[in-house]
Amino acid sequence: MAGLLTIPLLGFFRSSFSVPYDYDGDATFYLMVIRQLSREGTYLANDQMGFPHGAQLYDLPQGVDHLHLLVLRVFGLVLSPGAAMNLFFLLGFIAAAAMAHYVLRRLGGHGPISAAVALLYAFLPYHLLRGASHLFLSSYWLVPVGVWFVLTVMGDDPPFVGTRRRWWPGLRFDCQARWVTAGCIGIASSGSYYAVFLGYLAVVAGLLVSVGRRHTRHLWSGVLVAGITAATMLVHLLPTILYWRANGSNPAVFERRVQETEEYGLRIQQLFLPRIGHRIGELSRAGFRAFAGPVYSEQGQTLGVVLACGFVVVVIAGLASAVGGSSPRGRLSTIAHAGIVAVIAMITATVSGVSFLLALGGLSQIRGWNRISIHLAFLGAIGLTLGASIAAERLRSARGERPARIAGVVVAVVMLGVGLFDQTSPVDAAHFDAVEPVWRNDQAFFESMAASLPAGSAVYQFPEQTFPEGGAVKAIGLYDGARGYLHAPQLKWSFGAVTGRVPPRPADLPLRPPAEIAAALVAEGFSALVVDRFGYADSGVAFIDALGQLGAAAGMSGDGRYVWFDLRPFGGGAPT
Repeated sequence: MAGLLTIPLLGFFRSSFSVPYDYDGDATFYLMVIRQLSREGTYLANDQMGFPHGAQLYDLPQGVDHLHLLVLRVFGLVLSPGAAMNLFFLLGFIAAAAMAHYVLRRLGGHGPISAAVALLYAFLPYHLLRGASHLFLSSYWLVPVGVWFVLTVMGDDPPFVGTRRRWWPGLRFDCQARWVTAGCIGIASSGSYYAVFLGYLAVVAGLLVSVGRRHTRHLWSGVLVAGITAATMLVHLLPTILYWRANGSNPAVFERRVQETEEYGLRIQQLFLPRIGHRIGELSRAGFRAFAGPVYSEQGQTLGVVLACGFVVVVIAGLASAVGGSSPRGRLSTIAHAGIVAVIAMITATVSGVSFLLALGGLSQIRGWNRISIHLAFLGAIGLTLGASIAAERLRSARGERPARIAGVVVAVVMLGVGLFDQTSPVDAAHFDAVEPVWRNDQAFFESMAASLPAGSAVYQFPEQTFPEGGAVKAIGLYDGARGYLHAPQLKWSFGAVTGRVPPRPADLPLRPPAEIAAALVAEGFSALVVDRFGYADSGVAFIDALGQLGAAAGMSGDGRYVWFDLRPFGGGAPT
């Protein structure tokens, strides 16, 4: 069902599946990684970019995404980068719905209600607004498992620990512990954020329960969940650690300031406000105002009206349980525990919350604590599903099986309809439609360029961009410099040399006479240069006119964005 919903809601299959859903920002980075995985077999090194030094990604802590990288490598062996990205993104909806449904059922949710809520969880604004630009963050299908583990740590039978009520309760590695271990390894292989959130919530929740029950079982269980997760992350990061040991660290890459935790913190009001691009214009404007100021924050934090109701239920239940000192059982206990976890998450992730103290303590690399909103959404899904399921059982006791079943289906359909209307937008599909002409234009230009040059020829790209996250240059996106490699990987490209690892080129290179520019580039082994006019205030008119002294431009893209010049007449014809 989730896969079918992507057709009308996201526009999949309305055009060629080889055109990626996203082609801006980080999406271009992921397309580059897919291309690199299929050609090189690894994401760590690429000789076709960063010429003449080559590109390496050891300085990027991408290894924690090894599960995602493995899937993309398999897809990239048989599909184009665009199709591989689309398939991965599409499967993210299916996997999120399937895993959410499984966990909700295991927690005691009824079938139709669990299915409807799981679909709403898969099509959260978090997923749709981040899109393929945040491809790995959008693949949050293991988050329900992580939330389930935290609730298990808080339950009567926490994993890994025995029943003796001493400071050290003893260990056990039964079937439950083995499944939790496998799940922690999976979560720690699919992104640093979700792994850190799991470990943190497990430890803090376990500590609170241990204090309340006056024994250490739950605390040790949470510590072991966090320990397995952290150990797995460490194994994944070994290539980067060994590289840093041999070559030194590179603070120029992804240097995070403590203050960024404030900039990317959770905005609690955004959880309950409408998404940007809402179908109702006034609601869309309200969502935009919440996103735009007064302080920037990432979009996609909104829970949607249906899951927000469930979230309010769990928070009230958790606070009532804590204040009243009651000990609810069964599904009511699960709802109360979900509320306690939600409060922990909000106190930590909100602007100027505990996350700022964690950053001061050395965890500044984890700056985007607003991303814990996806956990809050599933906690809301738990409250909504279990609350509705308890109501359905009471109705069954009062009115019989058939009325309860009919009511359950009706409630599920209404929730799904209202939720999808509120959470999705025509903008999501229109975005996909807007990508195709840009992709086709770039494809035609770079393939034509590659056909005119010998394989292995090196191309210098003006203006120069630092990599990675070097910042946009005028209207050029962060990773737009990788577009040439995407469409013409048989050539070598200047973009991609990691800042801090290679000496920068002279800043005055573009200001030199054209003959000197050509001589300098030919001396480095370049056979051509390409100018991205989006990187200039005057659309590159003055620079391109000056380069005309080298001779006529060898080609221009259909939209006029790119112009390239052949340097082989100046001695730059030998592939390297």
